[in-house]
Amino acid sequence: MSHHVTYSDLPQGGEKFEPAKGGKLINALGGLGALGLIGSAVLFFTDTNNFAYSWLFAFFFCFTFVCGGCFWILLHNASNSGWGVSLRRLWEQLANMALPLAILGLPLLIPAVQEPLYEWMGHHREAAHHVGEQIHSVKEALHHASESNSHLHILVQKYGYLNIGAWTFRFVFYFFVLWHIARTLRSKSVKQDMDGDMKHTISSRAFCCRWMLFYALTVTFAAVDWLMTLDYSWFSTMWGVYIFAGCAWASMALTILLVTWLRGLGYLNKVVSEEHYHLMGKLLFAFTVFWAYIAFSQYFLIWYANITEETRFYLTRNTEGWRMVSIFIVIGHFIGPFVLLLSQPRKKKPAVISAVCLWILFMHVVDIYWNVIPERGPSLGLGVLSPGAWVGDVVALCAIVGTTGFLFLRSLANYSLYPCRDPRLLESVNVAN
Repeated sequence: MSHHVTYSDLPQGGEKFEPAKGGKLINALGGLGALGLIGSAVLFFTDTNNFAYSWLFAFFFCFTFVCGGCFWILLHNASNSGWGVSLRRLWEQLANMALPLAILGLPLLIPAVQEPLYEWMGHHREAAHHVGEQIHSVKEALHHASESNSHLHILVQKYGYLNIGAWTFRFVFYFFVLWHIARTLRSKSVKQDMDGDMKHTISSRAFCCRWMLFYALTVTFAAVDWLMTLDYSWFSTMWGVYIFAGCAWASMALTILLVTWLRGLGYLNKVVSEEHYHLMGKLLFAFTVFWAYIAFSQYFLIWYANITEETRFYLTRNTEGWRMVSIFIVIGHFIGPFVLLLSQPRKKKPAVISAVCLWILFMHVVDIYWNVIPERGPSLGLGVLSPGAWVGDVVALCAIVGTTGFLFLRSLANYSLYPCRDPRLLESVNVAN
């Protein structure tokens, strides 16, 4: 920045976002969401099996951004970081999309949607029909069924964790954890806007240190429950960290794009400088490398162990057209961003790093798609690539991204765009690195 900023240089009470200024994007997202929801409703009744995979893909894609927003506010509060204060309100609002996303996730609780997604649920429901005088539990019924289908022994062994009741409870619990974290931290932050009391900062730090563990468990087991169990015999010890790395990576890219958009509308210009872009760019670079390390580690461990239940994941994604997608992810998800983010000047130029962030969001879509959709063809007997099913994937993505994007941007008008009375605000505004 050209000069040292003081409180007298900042507007009293912070900056309030006026939705009318960003009306074009907000209305576009709202229209996209409405059309997507209508199309998804049609697909739900006419092609439920394909719709199930489309909805899971779009839902989980948006879920990663909510998790990412939660992570950044938890990290910054727990570590008592000062530079991110100018950006924290944006993460708070992003994390608070947990409740709307929970509502959009309700179709995943419908048995007709679960049936094509989770084969194990079908086995459990079938086993439940055999419970009676001689067979007293679903687990016992599965055990009897495994005598003729040895593959079901896996479900018997995993029954303590992998059963429909526990899965449904965890579904609700995950959103409760994210909602509680987001709501509590935003509430403390907004209260500080009114009284400027340091106690809210101290309280937020203590809260984050306690709830960081619950957050980590939520991201890990949500990834296991919703994606890993698409093939109930598959497992990976790196899976939760892999998904977390994508959450942090994509949400930071979204933050940079959001800041650039708001600055273009005349907001945040006094509290966000090229130094913030540099810091965000360095974190983006760090998680580019971290994601690649975890992705390679997962692949290497599975390749080296050569266990049938594990290798199926990569064999499916190394078949026909998916092979090209796998190669593309290596190049586009790691090599491209790695090279582009090495340069310090590029990280400091909003236009350049925003272009990189658009590419990163595209690659995040590809990555989530690659993790979810290859399971559809074999499960539904449609062939490896499930030709034509991509239309429903696009419709579902429009529905959830459009709806949550519209609600998120509208929610920015509820509070100041940055914590205007945080004691560390000037430290953030005048940051240099």
